[in-house]
Amino acid sequence: MDKIKNSENSGVSVHGNRVNNLRFAADINIIEQTNEKLQDTVEKLHTESERYGMHINIVKTKTMVFEKSHKRMMLK
Repeated sequence: MDKIKNSENSGVSVHGNRVNNLRFAADINIIEQTNEKLQDTVEKLHTESERYGMHINIVKTKTMVFEKSHKRMMLK
């Protein structure tokens, strides 16, 4: 993960710091701003993991999308 996480445009800004992953024991949460960036990061992680004999478990893999809602208020 260290080899693929150091991209300037990767992840999201949290109080001025770039964050693109959270790691918990054997789990990794990848954070990106677009589906395309997420796909690219997962592909890089897959390639790098294969070099060390590790594989992404497709059954346990999940994705989640957060989106800002732009609701318009109707004034009467």
